[in-house]
Amino acid sequence: MLMVRARGILPALVAAAVLPGCGISRLNESPSKTVDMNGSWVLDRAASDDPKPVLDKLRPKPVSRGWGAPPPDDSMVDDTGPPGGQQGGQGGGGRGRRGGGGQGQPPVIYRNSNDAYVHTTVIRMLQADLARAGYLTIKQSEDRFSIDYGSAVRSFTPGSISVVSAAWGVADQSSGWKGKDFVIQVKPQTGVASYERYSLSEDGQRLTEELQLGGGDFPSAKLKRVYDRTDKPVPRSVPNND
Repeated sequence: MLMVRARGILPALVAAAVLPGCGISRLNESPSKTVDMNGSWVLDRAASDDPKPVLDKLRPKPVSRGWGAPPPDDSMVDDTGPPGGQQGGQGGGGRGRRGGGGQGQPPVIYRNSNDAYVHTTVIRMLQADLARAGYLTIKQSEDRFSIDYGSAVRSFTPGSISVVSAAWGVADQSSGWKGKDFVIQVKPQTGVASYERYSLSEDGQRLTEELQLGGGDFPSAKLKRVYDRTDKPVPRSVPNND
């Protein structure tokens, strides 16, 4: 069993419900036909999805509480209040756990503290993942598949199911080959599931990564990144093995 200590988005997510078609099943040890993803890759930003709409979709959505409604229980509001909002009783925010709202407007609260916490944590992880994913090097062999970002390395054993650390506990992770594609799927006990697929073009010069997040009450989100093969080495920074 391979333990992956990942600080990036995928192993750090949590998941209670499984994405459609994303059960935690054992994948294949080998691809269905010869495929070679070895080498260095550089992100083609024009061909890749813009992450901004995805990040906007994942942000916690505030809701208004009408005047005269009973104050919400503290366990049902975001500890931090709305982004950029007043705290500590300023602007009618009470203890800083409720949105203040302007004069003549009902206060704004978040649906519940877990909702805001989960969304904020996932966004931060996704932002960190995006920041380091401009270049990558893949090393593929019969018993190993690794992704080197220059600052972190994620390593997988094809065909294995392992237990990995997650932001809110532990998660089951399955990695391996599905046809010609390399797939990494993560299913923690509660929260947000993830499904990651790497596909190689027929000419071997283009690599496509598809990331899908979702599960439970968390909104489904998809992000595609396209890479071109390059002879340039991946820029190095302080190493961090995931």
